[in-house]
Amino acid sequence: MGKELKPRTAAGYNADVTVACERTLLTLLSAFGNLKDTLRLVGGLVPRYLTPEAPPEVPSHAGTSDVDIVLNLEVLAEGDEYRSLAEQLKGRGFVRWVEDGKVASWRWRRKVDEHIEVVVELLRDAGEENPGRTVNVSGEAVSALTIKHAKIVHDWYQERTVSAQLLDGGGLSVDQVRFADVPAFVILKAIALDQRQENKDAADLIHVLRYSGSIEKVAGLFVDRIRSGMHMAAVSDGMAALKRRFCDDEYGEGFEKVGAVAYARFHGTDDDDDQVRTQRYAAGLVQALLEQIDTQLEAVKEPA
Repeated sequence: MGKELKPRTAAGYNADVTVACERTLLTLLSAFGNLKDTLRLVGGLVPRYLTPEAPPEVPSHAGTSDVDIVLNLEVLAEGDEYRSLAEQLKGRGFVRWVEDGKVASWRWRRKVDEHIEVVVELLRDAGEENPGRTVNVSGEAVSALTIKHAKIVHDWYQERTVSAQLLDGGGLSVDQVRFADVPAFVILKAIALDQRQENKDAADLIHVLRYSGSIEKVAGLFVDRIRSGMHMAAVSDGMAALKRRFCDDEYGEGFEKVGAVAYARFHGTDDDDDQVRTQRYAAGLVQALLEQIDTQLEAVKEPA
């Protein structure tokens, strides 16, 4: 089985699949036992928790078809529970992904019903090494794909109580899900968009910025993180990616940039004027955020 391509537009996503992802997530947490508190959710399921649907002010997010989890391998290595991780995953119906005849032990799949299969990706911070490598979890036939700056979610996260029916009739589970907070999510999504330029990355990023609160409030979240002095390389790379993919510069106007176009294409329209308006909205939102962050940082520097 080869790697699936993500849908390019919102029409390719289904609410039933997103619910299946949530059920898969809670089933996955049960496989990690005492280590589940060390897991951090990133990727397309996060907006479900960062910006919960509250019509008409907050519409439902497009959803996702996979579950992305960042592991803390340093913590895993200190305990004994990780030694049975592969067996725990298999016992809960997870199967390793096969790519071009080779087993990818950082990528697992879980059949939910005859129509839906959810993909689970296990990730970890790349550290000083190039991202995109796989690192084995010691003593296990399980690995994690290295992602640039993924470690920020171990410090910058939120928690939410989530309930869902476990797969295979396991009953209703109520658990704490720990997921990337707004700055961490936007930074990681901006870097992902910068690297692979997928429509869904731009759509997730703009959705979270748009519905997490006023631009002043969202900028304040970033300023708080910046003032902490932590993960400054990640902040710098994330801000640079946002500017490169959404903002006016000597190369062109922001609405012409990859990020703005990807966002508009995800929300597909046949009307050229609507397309441009959507592009301008995305670029304007990101530029307003960055300007507000600068304004708030300058205000902090000014003497009382």
